[in-house]
Amino acid sequence: MARQLNLDEGIVGRIDGSVPFRERDGILQSSRVVIMTPDVCHAWLMSRLAMPAVKRFVGGLSTLVMDEAHILEGVFGSNFAFLIRRLIAALNHLLCSEASRKPLQLVAATATIANPKEHLKNLTGADFTVIDHESDGAQRYERTVAHIACPEGGELQLANELQNRVLMGGGEGGFITFVDSRKGVESLAIQAQQDVEALSKDNPEVVPYRAGYTSEQRSGIEGRLQSGKLRGVVSTSALELGIDLPHLRVGFNVGVPATRKAYLQRLGRVGRNGPGAFVLIGPPNTLRRYGTSLREYHSMAVEPSYLYLDNRFMQFAHGRCLAVERESLAAPSRLPRPRGQWPSGFEDIYLAALPGGDRPAEFDKMAELGGDIPQRGYPLRNVGEINFQIKLHTDADALGEANQSQVLRECYPGATYLHNARAYEVASWNTNTFEPFIRVKRSHPSRITRPSIRTWINTGLTSTDVIDGHLIRGAEGFLAECGMLITERVEGYFDGKGEYQPYQELQQRDPNMKARSRNFRTSGVVLCIDEDWFKKGSVKRLFSDRLREVFVHEYSVLPQDIGSAATNISVRSPDGLVGRGAEGFLAECGMLITERV
Repeated sequence: MARQLNLDEGIVGRIDGSVPFRERDGILQSSRVVIMTPDVCHAWLMSRLAMPAVKRFVGGLSTLVMDEAHILEGVFGSNFAFLIRRLIAALNHLLCSEASRKPLQLVAATATIANPKEHLKNLTGADFTVIDHESDGAQRYERTVAHIACPEGGELQLANELQNRVLMGGGEGGFITFVDSRKGVESLAIQAQQDVEALSKDNPEVVPYRAGYTSEQRSGIEGRLQSGKLRGVVSTSALELGIDLPHLRVGFNVGVPATRKAYLQRLGRVGRNGPGAFVLIGPPNTLRRYGTSLREYHSMAVEPSYLYLDNRFMQFAHGRCLAVERESLAAPSRLPRPRGQWPSGFEDIYLAALPGGDRPAEFDKMAELGGDIPQRGYPLRNVGEINFQIKLHTDADALGEANQSQVLRECYPGATYLHNARAYEVASWNTNTFEPFIRVKRSHPSRITRPSIRTWINTGLTSTDVIDGHLIRGAEGFLAECGMLITERVEGYFDGKGEYQPYQELQQRDPNMKARSRNFRTSGVVLCIDEDWFKKGSVKRLFSDRLREVFVHEYSVLPQDIGSAATNISVRSPDGLVGRGAEGFLAECGMLITERV
């Protein structure tokens, strides 16, 4: 666009994970417009507010554009809501002596959002004027939408057959297939490459795409897609947005997208430059199980967007970040008041996050993860989890990365890990390093494994456990919203023959084959029905799985943001009161000590 306007290209700069650190300050100094990912803004820009180049850039901000604003929901959107308040707080401090400066202009762009004015107000604290789809001027082409039925469990096989028909049919244009699992994406791409004899191994016409690839891998795939060199791509939600792929004519979706927002975004990937087709692949009851038809589903309005701004652990993470940022700007440590108030409860948690603050023990693990540079320790896309790099050996460049939840399901010891249409076997976890990584070795894609994961939930009905008094008791049970401690543990895996391989036995031959666990605190709802029919494990599992599925589809809660369990649930009963004397008390207590140089 700068070239078309006969402007110097240097006025537009790009800073994402692929741009070397040594070049970033120069881009900030020379560019009038900087395109930056939220992740880089959080982890790099906000951790360097004391640097002159960063301080000048932040102090000179006049406009902030949030593209694809509908993805700013769930965990990622909630973290972004705190990030933008921290950014505005930094800007306000730097501008405190310049009363003539205009306030920061906020612009948001999205094609699929149900409640834009309300959601963007919650997201940023600012009021927005909405320009709806009738005034946006976008071109539209006819698209055919269909549901092709298949037997339960046969979705990937049918998707592969349909992909091959497109590849073998000749003609112009390509396809995109959406699969809501990283492993499913890799498996389908490998199968497509194996099935089409004309494909070159070094330059396949069908490739996988998902989160967890390096920036170089993503850029290479995106470039070939945009140039039309690829006939097909198999992707998770990572390609729902952000890239214009004009040559794509057909879209396939394995199952029903988790939300109608996702459905419309995926539908929008095809038919950009002419007519297109979009196909849902699933059993005959794929849509009926949600009480709808394809025509009704296609015509439905998108769901509201949700934020979790009262999540205590998220608040603590951003409280730590804000405290560091205030100090680096030599700003008062008190909570700043940017445009839009901070979420309820944040001020108390922010004070606890300050050096020497009275931090509750529940945040100790979070504080450890954050370290001295919390912007790097707390990623925007999850709440206080370790990120692992995937490597062939200690000194090798990373093949990709995954968070703690993903590695427990994809990179458990002995697992077959699929990455960029290649198979690897997980050899060991290396957690005693500054940057934890998982070591893998080459394997064969036919070696398929499946993890055996056990989940424990510890919660209670005490006054400290129940949230806002949300407890309903009855003669046959209770329903309560509570704080919870969740433990997930992978205890073994099923190999390609379906035989169970427990780590308890495997580690006797290889000490790296150990059970791995993940612990985290969250809030949730516990339901107890004291009836004989509900005490069967199979009934409870079916009930909880179905309830979660309906909840996700009806209320637009992202699937990765919610879990369910039916067994290994421990519930504490209310405790008695602790007494003390009229003139005071004497007690031996646990204490939090902070030492700071």
